[in-house]
Amino acid sequence: MELTNELAEVLGMFAADGCLQEGYICMWGNIHEDKDYYNNIVCPFFSKVFGKNVVAHEKKSNSVYGFYLCDRKVVNLFRDFGFTNNKTYDVAIPSIILKSKDKSVWASFIRGFADCDGSFSLMKRKGKYGAFKLKFNTYPRVEMTSVSNQIISQISRLLDCLCVEHTVNTYKSKNENEMPSYKTVIRGPSKIKVFMDVIGFHNPSKIIKYKVWKKFGFCPPNSNIEDRKLFLIGTLNPYDFYKD
Repeated sequence: MELTNELAEVLGMFAADGCLQEGYICMWGNIHEDKDYYNNIVCPFFSKVFGKNVVAHEKKSNSVYGFYLCDRKVVNLFRDFGFTNNKTYDVAIPSIILKSKDKSVWASFIRGFADCDGSFSLMKRKGKYGAFKLKFNTYPRVEMTSVSNQIISQISRLLDCLCVEHTVNTYKSKNENEMPSYKTVIRGPSKIKVFMDVIGFHNPSKIIKYKVWKKFGFCPPNSNIEDRKLFLIGTLNPYDFYKD
C-alpha cells in the first residue's frame, strides 16, 4: 500500500489499541470518552485506507466502543506490517514507518498512538508556588504508555528526530506477576506547545481537555468529556469541581 499520513495514523492507532485475530481485526476505546473519536476519526480513517464501511458500536459488557473488521485481506495486510496475534509485549513500529524519511508520516503514527494509548493530564504543583498552582491542576503533561519497551524506545527516537523534548521512564509493578510499563513523558507548557504544533491530537477527549487548560489555566481531573464541553461554552463552572 502507498504510505500516506492516514495509513501511518491508522497504524499508530492499531499499535496502541488494535487486536489481530485469524479472521478479523478490532479496535476498542472507552465507551464514554472515545465515542466522538471513533465516529469522527478512527472509523473514517479505517474506511478510507481500506475501502471498507467501518462503523463503531457499543460493547456494554466491557464498557468499550469500537468495531470488528472481518476481512482476510485486511488481516493479511496487518500481518505484513509486522503485527501479530499476541502483540501486547512485543509490538513495534512497522518498518514502513521507520524507513520513511517523511516527518509528517512519523508525526501521524505518533498521533495515532497518543490518541489511543496516550494521555493529556494536568497536575497540581508542589513546593514554592502561588496559591492558584497549588490548588488547581495547571501543569501539563503528555504521556504515551506501553508494556512494550521496543515501541516506546522507537517512539522516543522519532520524537528526537522531530525535536520534541521528552523523557523515557520505566515503571515496575508492585505485583511480581505483572510486567513493567514504559512511558514517554512530555512536561511543561513550552514542551507541550512543541508537541501540539508538531504532532497534536485528533482525539476530541484530549483536545477538549487541552482547550480547557488554555482557556482557564487548569482542568479538573475528575471532569469528563461532557463536562469539559460545558466548560468551554460557559454553562458549567470548572471552579465548582474544587472544594474549598
